[in-house]
Amino acid sequence: MKKILLPLVTAGLFLGACNEDFDVAAPYKDITVAYGVLNRDDTAHYIRVEKAFLDENKSAIEMAQIADSSYYKNIEVVMKEYKNDDPASQIVNRTFDMYRVDMALEGYPKDAAGSQGFFTNPHYAYKLKLPAGDSLNAFLKYRVVVKNNNTGRTDSSDVFYVVNSNKNNDPNSFYIRDFTNANYQLSFSKTTNNAAYELSGRVPRNGKLLESIIRFHIVEKNAATGEKKRLSADYTYANAAVTSAGQFKVSVPTTALYSFIASSFGPAGANVQRYVDSCDLFVYVSSNEIYNYQQVQIAQGSGLLGDQIKPNYTNMRGENVLGLIGSRALRTYRNVPIETVTIDSLKVNPVTLSMNIQGRSDE
Repeated sequence: MKKILLPLVTAGLFLGACNEDFDVAAPYKDITVAYGVLNRDDTAHYIRVEKAFLDENKSAIEMAQIADSSYYKNIEVVMKEYKNDDPASQIVNRTFDMYRVDMALEGYPKDAAGSQGFFTNPHYAYKLKLPAGDSLNAFLKYRVVVKNNNTGRTDSSDVFYVVNSNKNNDPNSFYIRDFTNANYQLSFSKTTNNAAYELSGRVPRNGKLLESIIRFHIVEKNAATGEKKRLSADYTYANAAVTSAGQFKVSVPTTALYSFIASSFGPAGANVQRYVDSCDLFVYVSSNEIYNYQQVQIAQGSGLLGDQIKPNYTNMRGENVLGLIGSRALRTYRNVPIETVTIDSLKVNPVTLSMNIQGRSDE
């Protein structure tokens, strides 16, 4: 499956108010912005490469409505794979040419940004399509290189490593024992002070930042009309750096789950009955580059002058370039049942009582 993993890091993300800040929208100067988060399980990989600058006669908002103001017409983008993972090694194993594609034609249309009328078409990125049976290697290192054929300028990322997505139970793999259990059920019936839902597993090679999500599903039925509607809500319960060597354990107080379910779906309307359906579980582990970027974001929002500090983390190197190239891996367990005892608790718990949960969905 091919997919772009996260939204583009736009030029505005790096803007700041301090005089010494690097001005990403400096007049008469093109600023290259490159972005990509790669997943070795994808059959196609995409890197966004755009430009940001100001014109002395037009506003930045006006220019953002014109596609030609954001794309380079004559650049080459390649990804280099090195022979081993020694950071000092510069021996290239393979060089992959990346070619420009319209993401809308790839199946990923661009969302309009607010009410400013920003352009949505074309929607360009640079694509790497590996041969069948081939994939990025978690034991090697990579670098993205961007060459502007009009100016002769070459920008490149720092070397980065790809998070291992192998599911085997070995020290380098992304292994979650519960995800191998065909009879696994979600259990959070107890709501005492120390009660918690926990999930543990093995941290994959090159993994640094962990995020876990439970996607709850319920079915609504209008007893008067017979109309049925399926609703979903995502609960993110871990976003932390991986610290334990080779292992992770994340948990969430069960009381937080009850509060989240009640607030997300709200009280049942007139004649509405709710039925609990299965859940989907997602665990993401991203690379060190994503972790570093997040830490800069956190620093920006802290302290008395937090809103005056520009997040300037970038692993793109060159004269006028910013960006983020990293990787992540995903483990998914879909259609996980919620145990009967937990459903019974959801029916009568004071926090979720107004939801009018009748039991388990039969759909």
